[in-house]
Amino acid sequence: MLKSIRNSLILSSLLYIVLGVVLLVMPELSLGFACLLIGGAVLVYGVVRLAAYLRGGENADKLDLVLGVLLILLGLCLLIWIRFLLALVPMVLGIYILVDSLGSIKRSLDMKALGFSRWWISCLVAAALAVCGLVMVLNPFGTIEGLVMFVGLGFLVDGVTTLVNTILLERLQR
Repeated sequence: MLKSIRNSLILSSLLYIVLGVVLLVMPELSLGFACLLIGGAVLVYGVVRLAAYLRGGENADKLDLVLGVLLILLGLCLLIWIRFLLALVPMVLGIYILVDSLGSIKRSLDMKALGFSRWWISCLVAAALAVCGLVMVLNPFGTIEGLVMFVGLGFLVDGVTTLVNTILLERLQR
């Protein structure tokens, strides 16, 4: 396995583990903070684009004006309707976990092709994560807090699984 890919997988696994723990321990605070951060960042970027248009004079790019106004409106909406975004987040994260777990299933099948005898364990865990992601998309639970903890568990399991698979795959290639 290329060293850069291995390092990238290990780093992303560790970040998933940390994210999973944070979401498990502080679900409401984590989501609220993320929403405020995203809304604020979008708003600031919109102001920057609008300022670029206003400073451009005759050479001003109309795209800066359009993007600036749209981003400012989007940022304000994200900040004002934070509860709506909080309800949308579990579905988006469910899609992400579903797609990522499909990649993990593919990696476990690669492990099988390389002769790793216990590839099926990784495949089962990835399939379970895929089911969890699908459930999140189709039936987001009644409370956001419980769902965030569920997502945190998914990230934690995904991070640990990817980390273990990366280490095992590297050992197989030696």
